[in-house]
Amino acid sequence: MLNIPCKLPDTREPAYLVGGSIRDLLLERTPEDYDIVVHGNPEPYARKLAAMHHARAIALGKDEKCIFRVKGKDAMYDVSQVKGDSIEADLMQRDFTVNALAYNTRSGDIIDVSHGRRDLDGGQIRLVSSAIFDRDPVRLLRAYRVAVQLGFCIEKHTSDTIQKKNHLIRLAAGERIRDEWFSILRQSSISACLADMNDTGLLTAVFPELNHLADLKQNQYHEFDALTHTLKTVEHLESLFNSPEKILPQSAGTLNRALTPQRRMVLKCAAVLHDVGKPAAASMDDKGMRHYYGHEKIGARMVEDMGRKFRFSNQERTSIALIVRQHLRPLFLFNQAKKAMPKKRTTARFFLACGDLVPDIVSHAMADSRAKNGDVNKRHQQFATFADSLLQEYFNEFIAKAEAPRLINGHDLIQAFKLEPSPLFSSIFKQVEEARIAGEVDSKADALEFAGRIINKDLSSISNNE
Repeated sequence: MLNIPCKLPDTREPAYLVGGSIRDLLLERTPEDYDIVVHGNPEPYARKLAAMHHARAIALGKDEKCIFRVKGKDAMYDVSQVKGDSIEADLMQRDFTVNALAYNTRSGDIIDVSHGRRDLDGGQIRLVSSAIFDRDPVRLLRAYRVAVQLGFCIEKHTSDTIQKKNHLIRLAAGERIRDEWFSILRQSSISACLADMNDTGLLTAVFPELNHLADLKQNQYHEFDALTHTLKTVEHLESLFNSPEKILPQSAGTLNRALTPQRRMVLKCAAVLHDVGKPAAASMDDKGMRHYYGHEKIGARMVEDMGRKFRFSNQERTSIALIVRQHLRPLFLFNQAKKAMPKKRTTARFFLACGDLVPDIVSHAMADSRAKNGDVNKRHQQFATFADSLLQEYFNEFIAKAEAPRLINGHDLIQAFKLEPSPLFSSIFKQVEEARIAGEVDSKADALEFAGRIINKDLSSISNNE
């Protein structure tokens, strides 16, 4: 008999714990939620359960599809009606064998109609029947989500079936695809999972834009085609998450705290999509060199559209788009530093443009650089040293400066220069702020003198154009 760490009503008719909770209990994991099915109307059982937990039973859905949700102190419970004539018939409609398990709360028996316990022992995800993806296409993604959560592999017949039916994912609602996709990205090690998804064609079925990266040759700095490079970027990003001290020793601790689980999830999504703009930006010069000028801007617009399609939150969508749009900036600063010391205002401009996402963008740039070829060469090591110092400057200097109040405001410009409010004001504020962050101005008097130079330059430009 299983040790069930939750309170359940003692009823005359049997109730069944089903699915993931039984799977987790057999794997000696503590479930966060429990699915319970009963014969007939689930409401009476749900109300008894709610009373035991001093909670309410909330009805979700209608008629036979109605589920009663009870939010207990330590777990969530969903109570619904057995589908079909028996619990065995219900289990045969479920997705994977490891989820097609039930526990009879009266007898203590475990019901296993599809050898789910065998697959638990073998660490395999196996479909219950070939029809499961036709009934619910989002299960195509769920196979990988469950596999990566449990550290299991997807057995061959299931993988082959996913490959044959990957096109069905386009029939699933965008928000359901998003939920499964983000659940995959939240796991700590997903690079092998993404490679498997790519092999079955599911990755490009979810994101058709990635199809155009396969076999897309890149410039002389790249060893791999664009899609292989993309997958390797995620792999190197995870290496950075797992051992930041080996790559960015000076800023590792602060970076680790800054990159919360949610930000890591967003960053992985951006890594998967960061080069989607390359096919549209591809060109070749008269020397036969390939270029992708502006691909980051094109990609950012594409990512915005994809985020709306999959119902990303506004913050998720704008963050992913900003990372894609700015992912080349750290490398640009590095190349400047190799030629000569980059202007402090150029670095300040990067920090101000990217704000809270500077650590994310620098982390992406590190992974992107290392994914260009198989060897961690001298250039990679130099870039890592530069990125480390860039993050140190951001954490130790910029954040404090950015929180300080502005040196001047609109009233100051009106009083000092007799100006009328106009779009020029925002340009002045932006440039003064860049100069302040760069350490070029540090007082109101300095800021007004700097603003005066901007105004004189603007007036001179207007006069010359006339």
